[in-house]
Amino acid sequence: MKQLYVEQQNGKLSCAVMDGASLLSWQEETTSAQSEQIYLAKADRVMKVMEAIFVRLTKDQNGFLPYSECKEKPLSGQPVLVQVKKPPIGEKLPYCTMDISIAGHYAILTPFSNKIAVSSRITDSEEVERLRSLGKEIAPENMGLILRTESTAAPPDEIKAEVQKLLDKWHALCKKAASACAPCLIEEKEPLLSCILRDEKGGFEKIITNLSEFPFAVSCPVQHVENPFSLANVQRKLEKSLSRKVYLPCGGYLIIDPTEAMTVIDVNSGKFTGKKSGTESSFLALNREAAKEIARLLRLRNIGGIIIIDFVDMQTEESRAAVLEAMQNACSTDTAKTVLHGFTSLGLMEMTRKKTGSALHTTSPCPHCKGTGLKEEFL
Repeated sequence: MKQLYVEQQNGKLSCAVMDGASLLSWQEETTSAQSEQIYLAKADRVMKVMEAIFVRLTKDQNGFLPYSECKEKPLSGQPVLVQVKKPPIGEKLPYCTMDISIAGHYAILTPFSNKIAVSSRITDSEEVERLRSLGKEIAPENMGLILRTESTAAPPDEIKAEVQKLLDKWHALCKKAASACAPCLIEEKEPLLSCILRDEKGGFEKIITNLSEFPFAVSCPVQHVENPFSLANVQRKLEKSLSRKVYLPCGGYLIIDPTEAMTVIDVNSGKFTGKKSGTESSFLALNREAAKEIARLLRLRNIGGIIIIDFVDMQTEESRAAVLEAMQNACSTDTAKTVLHGFTSLGLMEMTRKKTGSALHTTSPCPHCKGTGLKEEFL
C-alpha cells in the first residue's frame, strides 16, 4: 500500500509518493503556467502561415494556440478563453486549447463538446457501456463528459452530484471571465496536494507530513513529524533515480538519455548473474525487472512524449510478448496516460506517455537535495 509524504519548507510544498521503500513520484508546487489553468488571454500575433495564434496569458507569460481551434478567428488584441494543455518546457511556450475541460474525481466536464467517453483504462465492455449510458443520462445539455476510472466503484448519484458541482464551477468561471480584463488568470490549477489525492489510484495507507493541520479530509491515518522526507530518505532515493545510469537489483542497469525529440532508454545486462545466465529465460527475467523499473522512473521523472526502449535482445516472439505484458502491467498504475505501441522490426519498444508537466533531469540545483549533487532540468 502506498504512503504520501508531504513536506513544506520555506513556503514551498513538496509531495512524495512511496510504495514501501520505492519512490514513485516527487512533485513540487510551482507558480508557472500549469496544465488545467484557464486564462482570459489576449490574441497577440495571428500567424496564418504557421497555423498559430500567439496569445498573451498574463503580463509576463505568452502561450501558443493552434489556429485550427478557433471557429471564429480572433483579431490581434481580442480576448480569447483558453486552457493550458501542456505547460512550458524549456524554450517552448505553454500549449493552449479552447476545448476547455473541468476535472473532478469521477468525471471530466467538457463544456464545448457533447461527446460522452469512458476512460481507456476501463477494459470491461459491459462496464464501459454502463458508464457510457450513465454519462448520456447525467451530462448537462449540449455538453460532454468523460467518466474516469474511479467512477467504476462510485454510486451513480454520487457521480451525478459531482457533475452538478462541475457545471456550477463552469458557470462561475464564465461569469468571472465576462467581467475580467484580458489578459488574466481566470481559474488556477487545483492545488498539488488536492490533485494527488484526487488522481492517485487506490488511495494511501498513511500520510506523513510536517503541516500542523492537514488541509483535506482523508480516510487514512495522518502522522505529523518534523522532517517527513528525511524519515523516508526521499532525497537520496530521488538522487539515485535521477542519475543517467540507474542500477537494477539483479545487477543490470539502465541508461536514460533525453533528447529534443524523444527519450531513449537502453537496458544493459551489466553484472546480471541470474539462473542460467546468457539464456533466453535469463534475458527475459532481466527485461521484466527492467520494465518495472522503467515504468517507475518515467513517472518519477515525469517523462512525456515519445519513448524508445532498447531491451536486451530476445530471440522469440513469446519473450517479447511477455516483456510487453510486464510493461503494460507496470504502467497500469501511472496517473498519466501511457500507450505501448509494441516492438519495432529492430527490436525496440515504442511507447508514449502524456506530458503533464516539466520533466526532471540533472543540470540545475534541486532545492530539496542540497549538497547531494542532484540537479534538475526542465526539458
